[in-house]
Amino acid sequence: MPRTPSATTTAAPKKKPAKKTMSPRTAQLIAVGVVVAFLAAIVAILVSTLQAPAAGEALPEPDASVTAEVLRGDSHAITNPADPEVTIVEFLDFQCPACAVASQAVAELKAEYGDRVAIVIRNFPLTSIHPHAVDAALAFEAAAAQGATVEMYEALFATQQQWSAGTGSQAAAFRQLADDLGLDLAEYDRVIADPATLERIARDRDDALGLGLQGTPSFFVDGEPAAIASFDDLRALVEQKLN
Repeated sequence: MPRTPSATTTAAPKKKPAKKTMSPRTAQLIAVGVVVAFLAAIVAILVSTLQAPAAGEALPEPDASVTAEVLRGDSHAITNPADPEVTIVEFLDFQCPACAVASQAVAELKAEYGDRVAIVIRNFPLTSIHPHAVDAALAFEAAAAQGATVEMYEALFATQQQWSAGTGSQAAAFRQLADDLGLDLAEYDRVIADPATLERIARDRDDALGLGLQGTPSFFVDGEPAAIASFDDLRALVEQKLN
């Protein structure tokens, strides 16, 4: 009797292991981690920004309505004769190399005629080419507020090559000069931060522009522009006035 073939048993296909479903708790922890990492990145950027050298102070836009004056009652003098026979006013930029050279000629005039000639310094920072000029002017103003007009004027020009070559803000270098001069640093900082100080520099700048000045150094002798080709010409003009 023929044998009935036995039924072939087909193996059932293996099921792939089911993917584990992320628990709500795990998803929450991952989300929190992403947020923390994002916030940490933001904080790092902010800290980096705060620690980076600040840009130089910016002057207000020029005010064309200002009536330009060569000399104002509160302008800073580096000589103070009781009854000056001649008054020299210099509009300068403390980062200007030519102004540093001019300071040597001014020092000679001061030494020779200081008891007869008033020498007045006014700010004309050329911000388009001298990024540290405004901060240097602020340092000058802050020192002048403590009676150290001459000392800071000389210190800024004596160290011009060092701070002028620096990148970023040179405010710390100027503050160190103030410290070296023995100034009250708390008061120095207060004057630097006072908006009125920047406004004062802007007023000098506006006077310079209103007087038609285009560069530094620019001199006035007894209220008239000094048309000079050299510092010897300036000396000759002063001597002429004195004689």
